Order: sequence, then structure tokens, then C-alpha cells
Amino acid sequence: MASEWNWESDEGLLRIDDPADWGAAYERGESRLGTAAIGLAFNCTLAEASPRIVRAMPLADRHQRGFAFTAAGVAARLNGALTP
Repeated sequence: MASEWNWESDEGLLRIDDPADWGAAYERGESRLGTAAIGLAFNCTLAEASPRIVRAMPLADRHQRGFAFTAAGVAARLNGALTP
């Protein structure tokens, strides 16, 4: 549910479960996309999460970029692969 996502403080973003919410935030230029990518890795299918994780990897903020790589590790651990 999008109302749970606080893009300013990143509260709730580890529970994000809707790739469309992540995509809309990406289009708006939100700052916590790497954190949210970890949430997608935990809560979505690999097919849904992978493209968004890849989109988060070149983020300008180095911390959020690092979280995108953490998301890739989570996806690999949970699914045994990085892509479907």
C-alpha cells in the first residue's frame, strides 16, 4: 500500500511490495530507491524485482547505490539467481 511508504525517512520501504510504486517513485526522483529495492527483493518475484534493482544500481547517491547492490545479493540468496 503506497500510503505506508515514507520516501523522506525511508520508513516502511523494506516492506514495499508493489513494483509500480517503486517505478512511480523512480519517475518522481525519490531519494531512497536503493532502500526500496531491498524491499522489492524480499517481497516481489525475481521477475518483478530484478529490473528495478538494476535501475537502482547507477543511482547518484552512493549509499542508495550500495543498497541496490545489497538488494541484488538478497535476490540472489532468496532465489538462487539474479534474473528469472
